[in-house]
Amino acid sequence: MHIDTSNRVARPLERSPRTTQDDVQFTHSAFLYDSIDDYRDFLVRFIREGVERGEAIAMAAGTDRVDLLREALGDDAGQVRFQQTEEWQIRPVRSIGVWSRLLRTAATAGRPSARLINEIDFQGQTPSWVRAESACNASLAGLNGHLLCPYDRSALPAELVTDARRTHHRVHDGVWQRSDEFVEPRTLLAAIEEPPFPAVGDPLVDVPVTESVADLRARLRNRATAEGWLPPDRVEVLILALSELVTNGIRHGGAHRDLRVWLNPGAVVCEVTDDGPDPPGPLAGYLPPVPGIVGGMGLWLVGQICDALSVTTSGGVTRARFALHR
Repeated sequence: MHIDTSNRVARPLERSPRTTQDDVQFTHSAFLYDSIDDYRDFLVRFIREGVERGEAIAMAAGTDRVDLLREALGDDAGQVRFQQTEEWQIRPVRSIGVWSRLLRTAATAGRPSARLINEIDFQGQTPSWVRAESACNASLAGLNGHLLCPYDRSALPAELVTDARRTHHRVHDGVWQRSDEFVEPRTLLAAIEEPPFPAVGDPLVDVPVTESVADLRARLRNRATAEGWLPPDRVEVLILALSELVTNGIRHGGAHRDLRVWLNPGAVVCEVTDDGPDPPGPLAGYLPPVPGIVGGMGLWLVGQICDALSVTTSGGVTRARFALHR
C-alpha cells in the first residue's frame, strides 16, 4: 500500500502536552480513533512534533501498524525506535519496566523528553492490561515523558474504551481533553483483581517458611533440577523469584508463612502465603525500585522475571503467586 506523504506539513500541528527539564512530568494519554486514516494522520503528526522537539521516540504496535507508520513517516521513521508488540508486550508489567528504562535513558542522554506510543494487544490478558494501564500513572510518575496509547473504537469492545478514560489522565477524541472519568490507580487496582495463575492438583511442595531461606533455596534447587521441572537457566529464575518472595514474607509478613509449589502441564506455579498485619497495597509489584535506595526490589523483580504474578489478600492472608512456563 502506498501512502502519499507529499503534504506532510500541510495540516497544522495540534500541540500535545509539553514537558521540559524545568517542568518534569509524566503524561499518560489515550488516543481514540475510528479509522486507519485517523490513526495514521494523528500519529504522524504526533511523532513529527516529537522529532521537531528533539525528543526520544519509541513505538510498540502490531507489524501492520509499524509498517504503515514507517511508510507514512518517510525519512522521519529513522528517528523512531519501532518494536512489534509480539516481541515487546509479553506481560503488562514488563512493558512498564521497558517504558521506565526508556524514559530514564532519554533523560540521561540529555533529551528534553521522551514520546512513547503503546498500542496494546488485549487478547487473553484484558484485566492485566487494564491494571497495567492504570498502574503506569503511579509507576512512571516523576519521569519526563508522554506515553500515548491508541484505542481502536471500531474493533475494541466498548468497555475497553470506557476503561481507557478511567486509566488515562488525558484523552484525544478529536481534540485533547482531560478525562473527567480518571480513577486513581490505588482505587482502580483494588477494584480489579489480577487473575491468579491456576494451580492444578495437589502441590508437590507444601512447607512452612522459616528463617532458613538458604536451606529452603538449596533444597528446592536440587529437587527442581533432579525432577526436571524447568531447564537449568529457568531453575535459577525460579529460585531467585522464590527467594525474593520468601525473604519478603519473613521481613514483612506475620508468624505463619507457607510455601507451595505445583507442577502444571505447562508451568511451575509457586505461592507464598503469610498472615502479616500490613498486607501489600494494590500497587504491589508495579512500582520500580527508586535508584539509589536500598530495598523495594522484591515484588517488582518477581514481576519482571516471571510469566505471571498476582498478590491478593483475603481473610487476613496474603497470597503471592507466580508462574514460570515450562
